[in-house]
Amino acid sequence: MTRRTLHPSKRMFHAGLLIITGLLLIQGYTLWQLPGSWILAAGQPINDTLFYALLVLLTLVIVIPAMDLMMSWQLPQAQLERQINHNLSLDKWITVTLTVEHNFPRPVALQLFDHVPDSCDFEGLPLTVPVQPGHRSVVSYQLQPRRRGPLTLNRIDIKVASLWGFWQLQQSHPVETSVKVFPDFASVVDYQLLAVDHQSSQLGIHRKQRRGEGMDFHQLREYRRGDSLRQIDWKATSHRQKLISREYQDERDQQIILLLDAGRRMLTREGKSSHFDHCLNCLMMLSYIALRQGDSVSMMSFGAATRHMSAIKGASNINRLINQFYDFYPDKSAPDYLEAARELMQRHRKRSLVVLTTNLRDEDSDDILNAVKLLKKCHLVLVANLREENLDQTLSQPVHSFDQAIIYAGINDYLHERRQLQKRLQAQGVFFADCTPSQLTAQVINRYLAIKRAGYL
Repeated sequence: MTRRTLHPSKRMFHAGLLIITGLLLIQGYTLWQLPGSWILAAGQPINDTLFYALLVLLTLVIVIPAMDLMMSWQLPQAQLERQINHNLSLDKWITVTLTVEHNFPRPVALQLFDHVPDSCDFEGLPLTVPVQPGHRSVVSYQLQPRRRGPLTLNRIDIKVASLWGFWQLQQSHPVETSVKVFPDFASVVDYQLLAVDHQSSQLGIHRKQRRGEGMDFHQLREYRRGDSLRQIDWKATSHRQKLISREYQDERDQQIILLLDAGRRMLTREGKSSHFDHCLNCLMMLSYIALRQGDSVSMMSFGAATRHMSAIKGASNINRLINQFYDFYPDKSAPDYLEAARELMQRHRKRSLVVLTTNLRDEDSDDILNAVKLLKKCHLVLVANLREENLDQTLSQPVHSFDQAIIYAGINDYLHERRQLQKRLQAQGVFFADCTPSQLTAQVINRYLAIKRAGYL
């Protein structure tokens, strides 16, 4: 239901100022003609000139603004539409389009303000829109969501001047638009759009040439510099009179299980995004590449609240995974690695690559080691351990004071404990990646591709 409110305009204030100025002039004239006399004083008659002057002022004060309000209040309402062409990606700017139409008998200049939730940034509001009778006007502004999950925009306010400009009429229109704010899936889209020969390298992903047997035959192609003699198909070469190589692909139909820490340490923020968001973006990208490789992907989170996605295959099913986790957030619970490992073992018996993204501390050593020992009974384990960016930044700064020296020593001691835990995990046969959030995606995918090419699965 549309609501209307009323506000005096600048013209009304200017008119009031003019009236006050007029009264002061009349009073000054009266004092000049009759020293000591005040207009409208008790027992003093009002002459005709003064009477008509006061009547004009009264008309300006009451009658004209009242008539303006009566005529303007009956003006037809505007029709509004909001268009968001697709669902949103976290921290990415998107264009929101507003369409305005009205059947006012005259051209008007509307001022629009879209009620954007506090979880979003915006640019370009409020908007001033000149609208002709019977015509549609299309305007736009920029919106940037800062939180994943459902997003609803439910109201647009319009301000329009009255016929004579003494009032500002504000109309509040219920225009509801619901969209979803996903993790940064734009990186997945970018990956699809990149040229085949360059898509991995541009994302920091490096494919290493695998030598020897054990790869599935994929297709025949023309010889390329760097191909080994063992790849040359001599029969096809003699038939076509040019060198033809066999192209192999990694073994397909393997299983990848993504294990996502949703505990309190994942609330740590790096820039605008939390560690959890960085991990979620990384796992979405890894999922897409694994599905493209022909592997199946399942995903499970652990913390106070858990979610699970059963195994999917085919790159077209990446949306199922995104929809399952786009509105999931970490909580303040402590991560229980052993319990997560037990639950994973109950759900998945087939040998798989388990990719665990987390932020380990020295106090987690016993729990994570026991969890890894349990997982290693059936699965291959890759632990991606996040490291805060400000640690590296602080270590790169020169030390000039005692306090800075204490901080420097403390960080080195903390990183030493992390390296000791890493060595203990690697001694258990665990693949490990220790990296900052900005390095996470490339390092995890590189580890995944290296494991596949080495034939560990």
